[in-house]
Amino acid sequence: MPDQRPADSLSGSGEPQPGAADEGGGVPAAQEELMAGTDDHSEVSVVGRGTRIEGSVTAAGSLRVEGEVRGKISAEGDVSLSPQGRVEANIHATNITLAGKVKGDLTATGDVSLPAESRLDGSIRARNAEVGGLVKGDIMVNGKVELSARARVEGDITSKALAIAEGAVFIGRSVMDDEMRLAQEITQPAGRRATTAPAKSPSGS
Repeated sequence: MPDQRPADSLSGSGEPQPGAADEGGGVPAAQEELMAGTDDHSEVSVVGRGTRIEGSVTAAGSLRVEGEVRGKISAEGDVSLSPQGRVEANIHATNITLAGKVKGDLTATGDVSLPAESRLDGSIRARNAEVGGLVKGDIMVNGKVELSARARVEGDITSKALAIAEGAVFIGRSVMDDEMRLAQEITQPAGRRATTAPAKSPSGS
C-alpha cells in the first residue's frame, strides 16, 4: 500500500519544514523539501491540507498536493493536485494531473490532464494534453491535444492532432507541424514563448 503520510511527516529529520514558522515567527525564504520515495515510483508523498511549503519540493516517487506550494516541484513519478490545492510553481514530472489552481509552467515526459475544475496560468509541454478547464498559456505537445466541452484555452497550441469538443473555447493559433520541428520546440526552456514558422496545414479554431 502506497505511503500517503502528510509531507511534514515524511522528512524524518525533525528540522523545521519549508513554509513553517521558526521560533522568531519568520518563514524560511528558500529551502528544499525532499520527499521519500522508492525506485519503482510506487510510493506517494502528500502535501496535506493546511500545509504550506515555500521553496523546492522534490519527490523520488509520485506526489499529491492538497495544500499550498510556492517555488518549484520536481517528481520522478507523477504529480497530482486536488481541487483544494494551490500551487505557484513550475512543475516537472512524468505525468501531471491538476484539479486545482496553478500558476506556473508544466513540463511532463508523459501526459498532462486538466479536469473541468482546474485553472492554469502558464504553459504546457508534454507528450499529450487533455484540457477540461481554463488554460492561459501556450500548449506544446508532440502528440494530441483534446479540449473537452468546458475547456477554455487562451494561447497557441502546437501539436500533431487537435480535437475540440462542442462548447469548448479556443482563442489562439493552432499549428500542425512536422515531428522534427516539434521535437526541437518542446526542448525549449520553460517560460520561453514558442515561435514557429507558418504551419504547413493549420487547422481552424
